[in-house]
Order: sequence, then C-alpha cells, then structure tokens
Amino acid sequence: MKLNKSTFSTDKEIKAFKPKDKQYILTDNYTKGLQLIIRTDGGKQWAFRYSSPMLKDKHNKPLRRQTGLGTYPIVSLIEARNKANELKKEISQGIDPLEIKKEIKDQVSIDDKSQFHKVVYQWIDEILKPKLSHNTISQIKRAFENDIFPHFCKKDEHGNIISSKPIKDIHHSQILKALIEKSKVSAEITDKMLGWCRRVWTFATSHGYCEYNIIINISREMLPKIEVKHYPKITDEKILSRLLKDIDDYKGSPIVRNALRLYPYTMLRAENLTALKWEYIDFENKLLIIPRSQMKIKDKNLNDFKLPLVDKAIEILNDIKPFTGWSPWVFHGVSNFNNPLNKETCNKALRVMGYDDESAGTKQTQHSFRGTFRSLVDTYANEHKASYEVKESILDHNFGSAVERAYTHKADYTNQMRELLEWWEEFLDKIKK
Repeated sequence: MKLNKSTFSTDKEIKAFKPKDKQYILTDNYTKGLQLIIRTDGGKQWAFRYSSPMLKDKHNKPLRRQTGLGTYPIVSLIEARNKANELKKEISQGIDPLEIKKEIKDQVSIDDKSQFHKVVYQWIDEILKPKLSHNTISQIKRAFENDIFPHFCKKDEHGNIISSKPIKDIHHSQILKALIEKSKVSAEITDKMLGWCRRVWTFATSHGYCEYNIIINISREMLPKIEVKHYPKITDEKILSRLLKDIDDYKGSPIVRNALRLYPYTMLRAENLTALKWEYIDFENKLLIIPRSQMKIKDKNLNDFKLPLVDKAIEILNDIKPFTGWSPWVFHGVSNFNNPLNKETCNKALRVMGYDDESAGTKQTQHSFRGTFRSLVDTYANEHKASYEVKESILDHNFGSAVERAYTHKADYTNQMRELLEWWEEFLDKIKK
C-alpha cells in the first residue's frame, strides 16, 4: 500500500514525523477516526474523532466530536488503536464517550463538594449569612468545628481540615454519638446543634449530596433533658438603683461607661448597641433607626427597627460624641478605634463592678437589661397601660402567629413606644433617687 504524507501505519513512520511552524494532524490507515497531532514543540498527542450517537449539530446531523487518548510514545500505537476500538464499541451501543467522561467528572466534583465540612460551610454561606448576624453565624460555625467535625474530618499538622467523610456516608448513629458527647458539657447547645444538623442534611439532600435526611431518625428524646434556665436579671429596685449609680460612677473608659449607661434606656441586644453607628441616630426626631438587615430578626417584610430615644438617651449620646463622633461607630473599640466595641467588654465591666452573684440577685449582663425592662414594665402595667405589642416592639420580638403577622407586620407603634419609654425613663430616675 502506498502511504501519503498525512497518514501513518507503523511506529517507524510516526517517529519520522518532525514538528513544523504549525501543528498538523495525521490519520491512521488502519483505524478509522484515530489521529495523531504533531505539536510545534515536537510533542505527539493521540486523538479520536467520531460522530456522536446522542447529539446533533445545527443541521440535525450527528455532531462530530473529538476525545484525547494520551501522548505518544507513553501510549503506544497498539494501545491507541485498542482504545479507539473500545470507543467504537461504545458508540455502536449508542454511548457518547465524551458524555461518559463528563458524567464521571461531574460525579467527582459532587463527591468533592459532598465532603461533610464543605457541605456545612456551603450551607452557612448560602443559607445563614443572608439571614443571621455575624455573631450567631460564628457561634454555629464554632459548634460544628469544635464538636462535630472532629468525628468526621482529617487535619494536617497545622490543624487545617484537609478532607472529611462524604455526607452520604455518615450514619445517624454517628451524629447521635457526637451529640451525646457534647450534651455532657452543654445540653442546651446540643439541642441547638440537633436543629442545625437537621437543616444541614435538608440542604444536602436538596443539592444531591445525599439521598435523604438521616437526622429525622434522631429525636430530642434520645438526648439528655434540658433544664430551661433564663438569663439572670436584676429586678429588685434597690439593687437596680445601686447598679445605675455604679454605672454613672464607673471610672474606666468613657466609651464603656456610656455604653453601659445607654443600655437601660434602649434595651438593645449587645451586638446592636456595640455596633451602633452615628448614621442610625436621628437627633432631630429623637429616633434610633437600625436597618432590618442588622437586627436578629431579618424578615424583609418588616420595616427597619425604629426606637424612640428619651431625653436621657440623647444626653448620653451627646456625652460620648466628643470621644467618638469622628468614627462611624458610636462606641468604637477601647484600643482598636477602627472596629466597634467588643460585645463582651461591657459584661467584663459589670463583673468588675461586682454584678456577678446570681445567688444574691446581683448578676447582670448586657442582655439582662432587656429582661429587667420587660419584667418591671409588666409589674407596673397598671401605671403605663402599654399593650403587649408595644412592649414586644421595643425589644424587637416577633409576636402573634405567622398569619397575624402577615396582616400586622407594617403596624407602627412608634408613638406608643415613646410613651412607654418616657414612663420607663421616669421610673428609672425615681428608683435611682
């Protein structure tokens, strides 16, 4: 058989082909579709050209496709011919080799993404971050990293996770074991973790990382019973009087002092008060307006959180303005001026001041001011006559059923809130004296 310059039949002929200024293609005389690409750098690459049995081109003809078979001489001529013939068998059975490769690649990608720690981080990024505060997300992340991941993850010598068990291979008994172990330290956190795990598996099943939610096989009855313990709070008026005076006399940082002074008049959550920005304060209308996205309840159906500011609150804000007015934060960090005040700083100050003895009724935290307010306004409800809705609105709590909220979510209680807060301001001033 006389061979032309664009074909080959033997290894000797292949070795004789030299690189040119442009790459060129040779075809095998004995195996239809088998080609050898000669690159400009001298490298020789096997390729197999075929008509897809599955896909059509724009003219409704079988789509012409090409798949690689390796490099010569690592893959010999005989091996390349054998591979080409195997692919021909698949094509005759209606299988497109490239589609099979794609499915395998996709499965490898899914298997990689379905590693347990990657699923948890993806759930946090896609589901939690748009809805929850940074502090809440950090708490959930730490819980998984400290108490769940060690059961399923491998780490390098620096403590970094290098791999973890695919979520589809985790059995409910393994999660239950991890939860029971955690419950020996904190039953309350364990209960939350069970809920978080249930949500992670729901997320995983919806993304095809596992077939079903194994957490439904774990009931709360399998975990130790939780003793409900409410936040300690000062409601004794004599102790509260002493606390307010001690805050006024606090000798530490004026930033911490004024943050503590503002708590009893706003009852904000710690993460909202410490991250309070000057732009949220409307001095002219005596209003505090915090974007809904920054609140614990991030329901987009709700208006931004709006809280009337009583005279005492305005006075405190004016007192701190000479110290922090240049910053975006009303209470910037004591030593780090570029960040808001650490939310634990005020708690430490309260402990230093001696308000840390729960048995004596003198334990108070930042969050406790919310409970102090809510307990005492209920105690003296006959004086101010404020409604339940007004009291809950000041604390930015959800109230009523989901159906009720669908009708009342745009209700504006600002004027009624102002009346109650003015009563509260007078009440605090009276017991302080």
